[in-house]
Amino acid sequence: MLESNDIVVFDDEEWGILDDLKHPLKIYLPTTFGIFGSGMGGYVAVDLSDCDSCKATLWFSNRQPKYDINFWDIVDEWIVLGMQG
Repeated sequence: MLESNDIVVFDDEEWGILDDLKHPLKIYLPTTFGIFGSGMGGYVAVDLSDCDSCKATLWFSNRQPKYDINFWDIVDEWIVLGMQG
């Protein structure tokens, strides 16, 4: 997990990928926060405007986002990868 001062507020960032998305954005940037970082520009992000779904978005600055993922599945996988490398 990122420290609270390192959490990424998506609306505060420049995302060049937005112009290249093939499908409409399914998250609302002002209420989306990168909670867990991959260390290589990827984030597991949550949109707090949709707290009922308990789903997250896998976000990279250079790839199409993957929506409706299970937050803990990705976080667990990234932690294991970090411990192995």
